[in-house]
Amino acid sequence: MASLVFSTAGGLLGGALFGPLGAIAGRLAGALVGGALDRALVGDGAERTREGPRLADLDVMASTEGAPIPRVYGRARLAGQVIWATPIEEVATTTTTPEEGGGKGMGGGGGGTTTTTYSYFANLAVGVCAGPIGRIGRIWADGAPLDLAGLAVRLYRGDEAQAADPLIVAKQGAAGAPAYRGLAYVVFERLPLARFGNRIPQLAFEVVRPVGALERMVRAVTLIPGSTEFGYAPDAMVRQIEHGQWGAENRHVATAASDVEAALDDLQAVCPNVARVAVVVSWFGTDLRAGVCEVRPAVDSAIKRTHPAAWSVAGLTRAAAPRVSEIDGRPAYGGTPSDASVRALIAELKARGLAVTLYPFVMMDLPPGNGRPDPWTGAASQPAYPWRGRITCDPAPGRPGSPDGTAAAAAQVDAFFGAGAPGAWRYRRMVLHYAQLALAAGGVDAFVIGSELIGLTRVRSASGVYPAVTALAALAAEVKAILGAGTRITYAADWTEYGAHVVDAAAREVRFPLDPLWASPAIDAIGIDWYAPLADWRDTADHLDRGLAEAIHDRAYLARHLHAGEAFDWFYANAAARAAQLRTPITDGLGKPWMFRQKDIWSFWAGPHHERVGGVELATATPWVPRSKPIWLTEVGCPAVDKGANQPSIFPDEKSSEGGRPWFSSGRRDDLMQRRFLEAVLTRLDPALGAVEADNPMSPLYGGRMIDPAAIHLWTWDARPWPVFPAAADIWSDAANWETGHWLCGRLGGAPLDGLVAAMLADAGVAGCDSGRLGEGPDGYVIDRPMTVRAALEPLAAAYAFDAVAEGATLAFRHRGGAPVAELSEDDLVLPERGAPVRLVRAQETELPHAVSLGFTDGAADYRRAAVQSRRLVGGAARVLHADLAAVVERAEAERRAEIRLQDLWAGRERASFALPPSRLALMPGDVVALTVAGRRRLVEIGELVDGAARAVTARSIDPEVFALPLRPRPREAPPMPDPVGPAAVTVLDLPGLPADTAPVLARIAVVASPWPRAMAVWRSFDGETFERVAVIPAPALMGETLDPVPAGPTGRLDRRTAFRVRLAGGMLAAVSDAALLGGANAAVLQGADGRCEVIQFAAAELVDTRTWRLSRLLRGQAGTEHAVTASLPAGAGFVMLDAAVTAVAQSIDLLGRPMTLRVVAADRHHGDPSAVTVDLTAQPTALRPLSPVHLRARRSVAGVHLAWVRRTRRDGDSWEAAEVPLGEEREAYRIDVLAGAAVRRTLATDTPAVLYPAADEIADFGAPQASLTVRVAQLSATVGAGVPTTATLAV
Repeated sequence: MASLVFSTAGGLLGGALFGPLGAIAGRLAGALVGGALDRALVGDGAERTREGPRLADLDVMASTEGAPIPRVYGRARLAGQVIWATPIEEVATTTTTPEEGGGKGMGGGGGGTTTTTYSYFANLAVGVCAGPIGRIGRIWADGAPLDLAGLAVRLYRGDEAQAADPLIVAKQGAAGAPAYRGLAYVVFERLPLARFGNRIPQLAFEVVRPVGALERMVRAVTLIPGSTEFGYAPDAMVRQIEHGQWGAENRHVATAASDVEAALDDLQAVCPNVARVAVVVSWFGTDLRAGVCEVRPAVDSAIKRTHPAAWSVAGLTRAAAPRVSEIDGRPAYGGTPSDASVRALIAELKARGLAVTLYPFVMMDLPPGNGRPDPWTGAASQPAYPWRGRITCDPAPGRPGSPDGTAAAAAQVDAFFGAGAPGAWRYRRMVLHYAQLALAAGGVDAFVIGSELIGLTRVRSASGVYPAVTALAALAAEVKAILGAGTRITYAADWTEYGAHVVDAAAREVRFPLDPLWASPAIDAIGIDWYAPLADWRDTADHLDRGLAEAIHDRAYLARHLHAGEAFDWFYANAAARAAQLRTPITDGLGKPWMFRQKDIWSFWAGPHHERVGGVELATATPWVPRSKPIWLTEVGCPAVDKGANQPSIFPDEKSSEGGRPWFSSGRRDDLMQRRFLEAVLTRLDPALGAVEADNPMSPLYGGRMIDPAAIHLWTWDARPWPVFPAAADIWSDAANWETGHWLCGRLGGAPLDGLVAAMLADAGVAGCDSGRLGEGPDGYVIDRPMTVRAALEPLAAAYAFDAVAEGATLAFRHRGGAPVAELSEDDLVLPERGAPVRLVRAQETELPHAVSLGFTDGAADYRRAAVQSRRLVGGAARVLHADLAAVVERAEAERRAEIRLQDLWAGRERASFALPPSRLALMPGDVVALTVAGRRRLVEIGELVDGAARAVTARSIDPEVFALPLRPRPREAPPMPDPVGPAAVTVLDLPGLPADTAPVLARIAVVASPWPRAMAVWRSFDGETFERVAVIPAPALMGETLDPVPAGPTGRLDRRTAFRVRLAGGMLAAVSDAALLGGANAAVLQGADGRCEVIQFAAAELVDTRTWRLSRLLRGQAGTEHAVTASLPAGAGFVMLDAAVTAVAQSIDLLGRPMTLRVVAADRHHGDPSAVTVDLTAQPTALRPLSPVHLRARRSVAGVHLAWVRRTRRDGDSWEAAEVPLGEEREAYRIDVLAGAAVRRTLATDTPAVLYPAADEIADFGAPQASLTVRVAQLSATVGAGVPTTATLAV
């Protein structure tokens, strides 16, 4: 902020860019711009304009020669420039689409029109920004997320080794195809343009370029499935909501095939050195009492149906699996990941070049009020959702009646592991199941047999005998036998569990329970879940650690406490001691205090372990061989919360009795805390990051480091990708925990200020700078055009309140504020010749801003530009100070920045001028000092220093607390998600010919899907291998099911009595007039369970419930389906409206009787897509059968009985003007059966609608003339034989 500060910065930057002459020019420019900045902030009335980076010019994709190439830091959204394209490709496709019918209008889809349609495709390359970048995430087309499924999209990250794109090479030739090295660009091959109006859409890209130091340090992470059962499946899964309606199960992103694919893409992009992933799979414990605790897989819903695979774990199906408990009607946990998804994920991780650790995990599913006695307290109910480390014997050790130290304790522990009961749902079954699964998946690099079972591994069956450790060692041997020597086996001990067990309060008995496990030949590494405290920070000014660092975020302070501080040098005896900071030193009368230092893994690893009994050290050491095996940090993490380093093991889970805040935490979100904690651990332990021998010594036995740097697993990455997690809180109940939890996704990949400034300086070739003391920054920052580093930095400095200060030959960047570095009184000042020692000037309110507004890009809202404002509610100020920042932040952070800036401007309204003696040479611009004048102490920030006989100081008042304003949580806006694609509901209809048919239709289908794609394609095959597309369905059919039985009704007239309800999958019904009804409107099919179809019409349709209609005023048995009217059609019958959406799939007579296979799938997907529905059918002759004759009558004469009827026609029979309807057949012919009950007494044939049954034949058939005759009359087809018959008993 100060002139001298920026003069120095300008000089150094100018010198670095332009040499000595530039240094002079830089200093001049720095002073001028610095002064202007100060005046603009305090408001001297002059208009000031300063151009930093802008994003407005990057919103629209263009193709401009010479356009500047933007640089991205962190995450941002850019439109880019089209750098290559071919002419748009035109493809002609001939299809048959159904027609709306004429005549009675009934049906549609029977005839067809041959139509040639034209599809258009684009090949283009879009340059996005300077490279190299990490990845391109989301892509927007015309402002909407572009679903990449089925599209050919290739990313080039902009490194100097990238090759030319093969499509460009194919089109341009190898000699004319540029590789565009140094430019990140995206190639689209045959991008379909139909959805964009057959034009190239406006494209925008989410660019991720990690610039933080932590991102490059990460070598291993844990991966959790979150609240999902199929979260690990690399392919998309959907769940059925209703018939043909599907919801997303594991794909809520448009950039990848599934959520986990997107999450892994992001992980590898933001952490380029990650090489190992520990896959967490959970079963659920049912009780804290070891003897009765079952460990079982569970599901989140007992009735969920999924496609294309069903859930199954360890042979257990969904119907047989227990359900996890619920909180407020939502599952408390996600179900156990399906076995198939875990196997597929292992294969996917290997294909990505990542080593896989399989990590079985126990979650305790104990809801509130579970009614299970608590072994630790004796309470009637165990605490809600506790830590698995609470599983123990009952009663717990130390409680009256505890079996600890007896054989009864061993029996309870053995029951927990399932000793002697391999089929029981116990711990051993879970571990061995996943060992077999890993083997079936082709093996894994490492396997964890358990974690943090401290409540069990501290239970004794006798002095020095720990049955759980014995069981774990046996289990490790079994797993090793299954997976072989190539798989490393470990157990993940809690950080308080891996070492000594102090059995009694006087420490007379001290054991090393896990040493037999660590020494086991089946164990390859000591696993530790490392959540040790690295700080003891308070908000008070006089707390004991205040003198060690300026803030808890100090890397050196945190790193030093890896082997210092709490649990190493001292401990707190109780909560009262912690509150008062009464620290008890860790000592040992036998000279081995390391035994009691829970953080001292160095001494634990390096030496032999001698246990103590009766206060005497045993002569024989435990089986542990010093330095014989490496240590793996199977978990290390810190919550992103204020003072998280005080107690990093705390998780912010409100449902759990273990959830809460770290000691002395305000609970506010603090991403920087997490980042600095992990940086401290990694830099102190990884030699590649500067760790020295003392920090991580070499083993002379195996030639590796004590702690394997490649096996420091950061907790945690989620299979649900950011930002959809945690934004979609309506999908995942644990989303709120992300704000202050241990999750790394969404935090890594941003632009912390230290990394951001360092990257900007490095890109400009500027050396000699130190940005390591800078902290939190935006999610992303963009430099849109060539500019000086100073011009790019100034908006950041103003928004994030940091200065550049010369410290010797280094330009140091540091945040403003902080504790005062000196206390000054009037006695410390150089008195002027005249006047007071301090000159104070206070700005008028009218010179100060009433409000500060900040323009920014909202990263949580699809990177839309937005603005926030902070205002003073009182005072006489009226000015508004506005700044546009080319930064990506969330709205809450932007509001915080605007508020900090406004408060800082008002806090700095006083200016102080005074002089200091040369003895105060250590003070520098930017320092905060306490100045006491006339008995009043005020904090001021040094702005300018002019050295002469005395040091002339210009300073402004400052309130350092302003810069620590908390980040207020805000509800997140869930990003748009792609429509789930599941199998459509397909109904095959075998109908007579309909009035709208222009040719016989042997088979029709009705298709409905929700959500509906742009169109559905129907593919047909006669051999099951070769498919051709035979139809495109542009709209879904109106389909549903009946909710009431449909009784038999009259045919040939209006049924005014019958009414029934229909529930539709989607769409609407409408009532029609009687005239329209008689004209063929509102025709539908009722299909019974046997497939028989009745065509009905309805005049009245009343909406009675959601998607539910009551139909009445019916015409039954229409289109020749009288025979299908049953006595009563049960509820649940299919209902299909006969309109243009009902599609013909077999129209040629040569298809009659020929088996065929249909596949129905979204038109933009291949017929082999998992969402395709396969239907096998054989075309039936129903549409070719003549309709049943009507109006049968009989008349007796001397010659016999004259039978007559009226024929019907299948085609063009609706005209009222024609004297006779068309025959509809090659020739007119009828078969008449004379019946006696079910037996046929005589069959007659005729080619007219009348026949004589001779009297002689009647006598021969019945012995005498009959008073009535039962006859069956059918018209004959030359193609398919007899049509639908009419049977009647006629009086003669």
